[in-house]
This record gives sequence, structure tokens and C-alpha cells, in this order.
Amino acid sequence: MDQGASAETLLWSAFAATAHRRASAPALDFGTTSVSFGDLAHSARRAAAYLTKLGVVTGDVVALQLPKRASTYAVLLGCLRLGAIYAPLDPKNPPARTERMLARLKPKVLVTATAALNPFGQTVATRADGSLNSDGWPAPLGDAVSPAHAPSDPAYIMHTSGSTGEPKGAVIPQQGVLSLMRWSGSLLGDPDQQRFTALNPLHFDNSVFDLYCGLVAGATLVPIETADMTDPMLWVTRINETRASVVFCVPTLLLLLDKLGVLTPEALPHVRAIVFGGEGFPIETLRAVHARFRGTARFINVYGPTETSCICASLELNEAALAAATGPFPSLGRMHPEFTHSVLNDEGQAVAHGTTGELWIGGPNVGLGYFANADETARRFRQDPRHSDYRSLYYRSGDLVREDDAGQLWFQGRMDNQIKIAGHRVELEEIDGALEAQPGVVRALTVLSNRTGTPELVTAFETSAPTSLATLSAALAARLPAYMRPARLIELPKLPLNASGKVDRRAVQALADADNAAVPAATALATIDHVRAAWAAALGHTSFADTDSFFDLGGTSLALTRVHVALNARAPDTISMLDLFANPTVTRIVHFLDRSVSAPAPPSETAAARAQRQQAALQRARARGPGSPA
Repeated sequence: MDQGASAETLLWSAFAATAHRRASAPALDFGTTSVSFGDLAHSARRAAAYLTKLGVVTGDVVALQLPKRASTYAVLLGCLRLGAIYAPLDPKNPPARTERMLARLKPKVLVTATAALNPFGQTVATRADGSLNSDGWPAPLGDAVSPAHAPSDPAYIMHTSGSTGEPKGAVIPQQGVLSLMRWSGSLLGDPDQQRFTALNPLHFDNSVFDLYCGLVAGATLVPIETADMTDPMLWVTRINETRASVVFCVPTLLLLLDKLGVLTPEALPHVRAIVFGGEGFPIETLRAVHARFRGTARFINVYGPTETSCICASLELNEAALAAATGPFPSLGRMHPEFTHSVLNDEGQAVAHGTTGELWIGGPNVGLGYFANADETARRFRQDPRHSDYRSLYYRSGDLVREDDAGQLWFQGRMDNQIKIAGHRVELEEIDGALEAQPGVVRALTVLSNRTGTPELVTAFETSAPTSLATLSAALAARLPAYMRPARLIELPKLPLNASGKVDRRAVQALADADNAAVPAATALATIDHVRAAWAAALGHTSFADTDSFFDLGGTSLALTRVHVALNARAPDTISMLDLFANPTVTRIVHFLDRSVSAPAPPSETAAARAQRQQAALQRARARGPGSPA
């Protein structure tokens, strides 16, 4: 497809052509049920007619706060048919966060599986299972008369964390998504022969690849709702049942599967391509996994801020590429040919080749700015600072990179306080602002600590009056999604200052990383008894230490499900199966559950200590004898 302005280049036309070509082929495979391309296109046209009945026209915003159901994909595609801009929102957002996002979007329609209401237009609620009742939808809206579209028109709005304390909605043009589809097709081959997983949440930028490079291009899409199906072993089962061949996810998920021993060609026999991005994949583990899949599956590292239509650079890994990595992560790859880029210094001038500077990304596939947010748009989407002869906009990524002689980009850090948690982009100032909005809190500063071996957020703060950590933690839970909530809150008489009179981030970082012990609070003592009891019931014995790994003790994913049920019976929705897999000891679970307690986190574990712990667990298991319960 070229980038001209004909209707055939636009996203709805691309899907309509796919649905015509593959009418009887499965478009969505949910494992137990499937939906053909023909049926999905019919539903999408009915959804477009329904949205029209609600007053939606080209350029209107439709907010979608929905799980992955067939009707969700129909409504999303119906938006494309109308030229409406869809904005996916997290169904698990705290209500206050959803309200703030709606206040900026002012959507014509909110379609939601939550109790949220749209004060700016219509609200359409789903049934209890998250699906929409389409019985009352009108007859399909045909394609004979379509609204006038241009490739530069918006397709969707994807939200990211904002340094001002509010989420930002990046507006992405249709031509950016079409460019993404062209890149994917050239790299992965005929999509008609592929089955793509949809592991990424719809409100998460990576889902754009699943939806467009997969479904819209002609591949069968395998939706997996990881927020509901929390046991990773069930993800593997679904991938195998549906014979999915292309997997795209964040490295955190792949590392979890590796920890469980199922990131192997034997456990994933149908997978032919593993695409990953959103955060760094530790190079030593990546080398081992890549060798394991040699001759079976390709590994592709991708890079791209949300503002660059999901992906703008990539690298297919081979032994030479892996050997070339001298740092902790592989190269980001080369910039795709439909983007321009420059590596600039603080003065806006090109750095010497091979040295570090900020990556500026330009071209027609970069986003159109942040929705209803002129200040942030002006700050990030900038005229090329090297000239003013004509309009030449770039997106300032804030990523520090160096470019080698082969055009490979190597990540060197950030210019600001943006970090990644399991692929989610987080501006630390948004967390600080949420805490500073609470009564009595004077200042707050959040850092990312790796003290436990797993990245966690730690916020230090000072107050003008006595405060309750539990109250502050509850207030943060009401404002921030789970991945943005601090694992620890540390109250200080005064935040440390540097010579310039600003809060000393390095001092707070050192405090967060410190190993100083503290007496567990009463809530932590109560929690540890509860966790021990849940473990004992699941394992069938009490011969374990608080630092033993559940899996070293012979625990299975099924047994861990029992722990999950027991812990959530005490306080619903406090810990997911994914959290339990990431925190496999009693000590770490207690630390995770008692985030409102400023107690020390368990220190990270060396390889020698891990081997010693595993040997001790094995000896205790042997001591129980063959007649002991497993």
C-alpha cells in the first residue's frame, strides 16, 4: 500500500479487504469459541451503525473501557469505519483516574465494563461478562458512502503516564499504523498464514501491533486476558491450543515464563516468532533463550515510544547481534526507513558520531501530539532546532542513545525521571504529585529500586502533620493504577537537599536501596502468619523457611492457585497470580502485601545464596520422608 490519500490506504479499508478475502477464516480464536472475519466485519458494520445512532461522526472520540471480547473488537473496528477516534482505557483503573481521563477526552460515547459514567455524552454499559448486547444494534452500515479520510487523520488515542501528574493521550495517525503494518509484513511474511497472540492489554501500546499487524492484516488473533487469566501456565495452554505462531510481549512476561521452565520450543511448539519490547531484556538470559530456540523461532527486539505508532526501530537477533552487546541489553536496532531521526545534544545540535545524545524522531508516522494538551504537545513535539526554514516536526523521546557505524541504536539512559515497570511507561513525577495532593504531605520523591532483585517503586516524603501510612497508601490506590503504586513509603522529617536546594535524588535512591533492618509492624506480623498458613495448606506441610521458594519446595502452579484464593479471600484483589509468581517466598509476598508498611524489603539474592537456599529446601523436603504429604 502507498501513502496516498485514496480510501484504500486507510485502516477500515484494509480490514474490509482482509474480511472479504478471508471471510470464512477465523479472525478471533478464544480457545473454546471463534469468530470468522466475515462475521466480525458484519458486527463491526452494525457497531458503526449503532454508534451513528448515538450521534458519533468522523473525528469524535469514543472511549472504550472494555475487556477482550468479540464485541469489543467489533466496536473498535466500527470506530475505524466511521473515522471516529477510539481511546482504550484500563477497566481496572481507579475510578478517579478514569474520571480525569474522561474530563480531558470529553468523549461522545463511553463504552464500559465498569460503573463509570460519561458526563459528556452517552454511556453504554456491557453485560456482566464484559460483552455488549448487540440485539438492538441497527442493520450494518455499508461501505458505499464513507466519510472523507486522510492518512494523517487520527486513528486512536493511547495514554501514557504524565510528568505533570496527569496521564497524556498520544494521538496517532492512520498513516503511522499503516507504516507499522508494512514493516511487520516485510519482516514476518504473509499474515494470512500466521496466528498472533494478543497478550497485551488493549490500553497498553503494544496491543497496537497485535491488532493491526495481526488481525487487520489478516492473521488470526488469539486474545488472552492476562488480567483475568492470571496463571501464566494457562497462557501457555491457550497459545498451544490455538497454535499461535507469533508472540509479542514485554520481556517481564518472557522472564516469568523462563522462570517457570516453559520458555522452550518443547513447551511452545507452534511459536515461530517471539517479538519483545517496551523494556530491556537482560542480555545473558536472552542469549540462553535464543540458543534454546535456535532453528525453531526468530527473536525480534523492537523499540518505539507510544508517540511513534508503537514501533519505529527493530533488530532481528542472531549470534552476531547478541555477541555485539557489551552492556546489559541488546541493541534497539536500526530506525525504520519511514522515520527520520537525529541524535542531538542539549543545545539541539547533532552529537559527534558514536557519542551519546537524545533521540529525536520525525517523519509522517510520528503522533499528532497529546489530546487537548497543548503545553505537553509543545514540549515534546518540536520543530527541528537546526533550522526554521520550513515545518519539520520531531518527537523528543527523552531517550539517550548512541548510534554505531552500522546505524544500530544503543540505549544509554534517560534525560528525565521516566522509568519502565513491566513495559509500562511511568513518569515518577505523577506518583509524587498524587502523594503531594494528600493533606499534610509537603513534598514527595519517588525512585526505582532494585534492592529486592525485582524493580520496585519507593517514595520518600515529608509532612507538616502526623499522617497514617495506611491512609496515604489507600489514597494512592484511589488515584493510580496498580503498576504505579509504590511498594514502600518512607516518611522523613525532611527530604534531603543538594547544594542547589533541590531534593537530592541520589540521597533518596541510596535510602531506598539501603539494607537497614526495621522491626516489622503489627500488620506485617499478622500478614506473615496468614501467608504461612496459606502456604502450609497448599503444600501440605510446614517444613519451610520464609525465604524458601515455593517452587523449590515442590509447589506447582495449581498449588499456587490455592494460595492465591486464600490470600484474596482475606482481602479481594490484593494480589494476582502474576504477583505470586514474581514473589515466590513468604518474605517477598508479605512485603508485597504490606505496601503501606515502611518495612525493609528482602535483599536481592546472589547465585551462591540461591544455591544454598535451594539445597536447604531440598534437605528439608527429604527430611519429611516419603510418607509425608506433598
